[in-house]
Amino acid sequence: MNTELNFKRLGFFLKRQLYLNFSSMWIAIGAILGLLLIISALFAYFNDNPDIVLNLRNLYLVVYMLGGYIFTSKVFDEMHAPQKSYMFLTLPVSAAEKLLAAWFITSPVYVVVAGLVMVLLSFISASLAGNVEAFPYLFDETFFNCVGVYMVTQAVFFLGATTFRSNNFLKTVLALIVVALLIAAYTGLLGYILFGNSGMRFEEGKANEFEKTAEFVTNTVIPFLFWFVFAPFLLLVSYFKLKERQV
Repeated sequence: MNTELNFKRLGFFLKRQLYLNFSSMWIAIGAILGLLLIISALFAYFNDNPDIVLNLRNLYLVVYMLGGYIFTSKVFDEMHAPQKSYMFLTLPVSAAEKLLAAWFITSPVYVVVAGLVMVLLSFISASLAGNVEAFPYLFDETFFNCVGVYMVTQAVFFLGATTFRSNNFLKTVLALIVVALLIAAYTGLLGYILFGNSGMRFEEGKANEFEKTAEFVTNTVIPFLFWFVFAPFLLLVSYFKLKERQV
């Protein structure tokens, strides 16, 4: 099989994956939508708090992100199922095409579908609360920041979907906790080795220089790494994981 990227082949595979994933996705969306409609109706109708519509919007964002992470964790279930893995791995599709199709479904497609559901829910909750004029203000900078953060951080669960063969979501969360603890322990140990119990003490000139360096790292380097490097790096690792399984 030609391992180069072929957009025609990618299109056929994408249609296949959409057909296989959307049946379960629509069932999940229908169930969650029904539950959130009931919650929204109860809170919006019986609550006089003027911020109730905004609070419900925040609830939708939490469900949106959590649902996306779970959906992403399950995108390669076919590859890990003993009865289906052989057929999936022997499809005349390259690892790059499988990666792009899975990412397209779990990131742009999910963002659009779930976003439309949130728009519908927000309009219904604003109408029930008698505060329709608040509807346009629900889609503010916070909303779009959450969408952007999801599109970056879902790459973590995408990698988990290619790495773990069962309980992908829970194992990915556990791996995140372990990595966070290791980073915290390493940072604390490094700080203790460098500064001991006395803490950081600098001369006035060096203190200002250190402050500027820390500010540059916090305000420039870390945001750049998060928005432009983090997700592509994890997707690249996911690609090699897929290629490893396909060999």
